[in-house]
Order: sequence, then structure tokens, then C-alpha cells
Amino acid sequence: MTERTRSYSTFLESDAYRLLVENANEAIFVAQDGYIRYANPKTCELSGYSKEELLSEPFAEKIHPEDRDMVVDRHVRRLKGEKLTDVYSYRIIDKKGNVIWLEMNVVMITWWDKSASLNFASDITDRKRAEDALRESEELYRTLFHLAPVSVLSYDRELKILDCNEQMARLMGASRERLLGSNLRLVRDQRVASSLTKPFEGEEGYYEGEYHTTLSGVELWVMVRTSPLRNGDGNIVGGIGMIQDMTDFYNAHKELTIKSRYLEEANTALRVFVRRREEERAKIQSDVVSNIRTLVLPYIEKMKMSRTEDDRRVFVELIESNLNRVVSPFLREVSSYQLNLTPREIQIANLIRDGKSSKEIGLLLNISARSVEFYRSKIRNKLGLKGSKTNLRSQLLANT
Repeated sequence: MTERTRSYSTFLESDAYRLLVENANEAIFVAQDGYIRYANPKTCELSGYSKEELLSEPFAEKIHPEDRDMVVDRHVRRLKGEKLTDVYSYRIIDKKGNVIWLEMNVVMITWWDKSASLNFASDITDRKRAEDALRESEELYRTLFHLAPVSVLSYDRELKILDCNEQMARLMGASRERLLGSNLRLVRDQRVASSLTKPFEGEEGYYEGEYHTTLSGVELWVMVRTSPLRNGDGNIVGGIGMIQDMTDFYNAHKELTIKSRYLEEANTALRVFVRRREEERAKIQSDVVSNIRTLVLPYIEKMKMSRTEDDRRVFVELIESNLNRVVSPFLREVSSYQLNLTPREIQIANLIRDGKSSKEIGLLLNISARSVEFYRSKIRNKLGLKGSKTNLRSQLLANT
């Protein structure tokens, strides 16, 4: 036995060994030629295997399949004398099938005249889970940051942009590379300034209104929300902001407001018009009733009491005249030529005005062409065209 081997043998057989190694709060084991040659109680506790189970089969059986080749390769290379990093981590599968992360600190020793590794293992499973959760959270943050449908940026206490997404670059009309590191204190439109500095006081900032971009010179309507940006110690190191382009919404809202106001005014005018028409109709109705009672009914009563034909004829003429006065307001839309024509004459006059021949009119009204000519002559007489060369249809169109 060499001096170094004798010194380890002496150490392992001493009381100091039992006190130090057997009661250590970390797993300590010796690995040689693919097997574990020694394992302390903490190694058994951590893995769930008994000492006999650990020593009886290759240690690679307990290593996670994805890490197995790496661990075995490092073990073999160390035994050959190759210098490798002393500290590294890998996963094992405990007896219950749980995945355990170990952080290894490896020292090369001589065990019974052969090279071996003295391994100090600490359970870092909780730390790994926390790191994985943090990494996933950071990846999620980066994904949300860069894929958000709104403009997002972060900045330090000097108002220099630390990061921004492509949506922000498009909104500002500049490349993302150009925006990074630029100072928000230098923007032309300072109406958003108070919302940017509010996070430095531990509060959320807000601004909604017009904004004139510095680089592209575009006039926008934006909504800005900002919150404090904190470091790992909870100290405020800047701010993070979200900017939403509300220009289209604002313009649509403004247009809708104008249209609503116009519609309201139109409805008001329509209500006034309808009310006036109702008032006019009520007045006409009242006037008709009053005129009938005043101008017609009294003469009808007198006609009933008259004894001679001449008296009745006078009353009829008076009643006819007064009735014409009563109905005259309702005849404003009637064509002037229709006032003195009979219903049949009006039918024929309308067809003549529409360009129908006597034969066509006869077929339409089921009368002879000679009858149509007779009515034509009567219509000309009533329109004062007797003996005139004036075209009847032209006159009818002119009187419409």
C-alpha cells in the first residue's frame, strides 16, 4: 500500500471518519470502475436505496437516461487522468421513480491502489425547479413582450429605452435598433412625459390623447400605461410601458359622434315637420267642418223648404259654389285640365297625354275609335282649342 492509500485507510477506520462522514449533511460516495465502492447514510437517504443496493450494481443504472452517457464519460475520463471541471450537475432516478437533481463536487483519490473519485453530492432539485420556473417565466415575458399586439417598451431611470418590440418600432416609424438606447427626454411631444416618470414614484402612469411622433412626424391618438420596473431586490430601476394606437378608434368615434349629432338634428326637424303637418291637418279638418256648417247646410235646409223650381235652382247653384270653395284647398295637386272634364274624359285625356292613338285607347277602354274621336273633340272644346291647330297632346302635357 502506498503512503496515500494508508492515510485514507487510517482515516476511514478512525472515529473522526464516523463522526464526519457518517453524519455529514450531504451525500458522500466513492466511485471506481463504474461502481460505487462506498456510500454514506446521506447517500442512501437521498437515493432511497440501501447501501447494499448501491454497491451491488453499476451506478449508471441510477442515473437519468438523458444524463447517463455524459456522467459515465466524465467518470471514465477522470480515471484516465484527464482534468475536468470539478463541479457539475446531473439527474438521478431515486427508488420511488422521482427525478433528483444533484450538484457534484468531485475530487480524485486512490482507493485500494487504484484511481477513484470522491464525490460530494447536494440535492439541488428545488433550486433547479425554481430556475426552470424563472426561465419559463422569462421566456413567457419575452414572448409576450415581443409578440404583443400593442407597443411595449422598457426604460431606465434616465428614460433611455432598454428594450422595445417591433410593434413599437412600427408605431414610431423607426427601426427597433434605432430606438434602443434613445432618450425619451428628447421626444418632441412632451405631453406623455408625466406618464413615463410616474413609475419612478412607485405609481402607475397614464395618458390618453394626441401624440406627435418625433421621427416620423405622424399625428396619433394614443393610450399610454406605465408601471415600475424593479430589479431582483425590489428596487425601482426604471419603467415598463404599453402604448396602444387608438387613432382609428378615435376617428371612428368622432365620425360617429358627428353623424349622431346630425341624425339627432334631422330627427328634431322631422318631429317639427310632422307636428306642423298634424296641426295643418287638424286646422283644415276644422275649417272644412266649419265651412260645411256655414256655407252648405243652411242652404240645403232652405232648398228643402223652397216651393218653386227656380228657388231650388238658385240654392243648388249656391251650394255648388260654396262646395267648390270648401274643396279648393285639396285640389292644388290636381292638373288644371282635369277640373272641367268628366271621369271618362279624364281617362282618355291621360291616355292621349301618354301618347296613345285613338285605336289603342279604344282597345284599352273597350270603346270604338269613333267614340274616342268624339271624346277628343269634347276635350278640345273644354280646353279652348276648338278651331285651333294646336296639338292636343302638347296642350295636355303643358297643363300637367
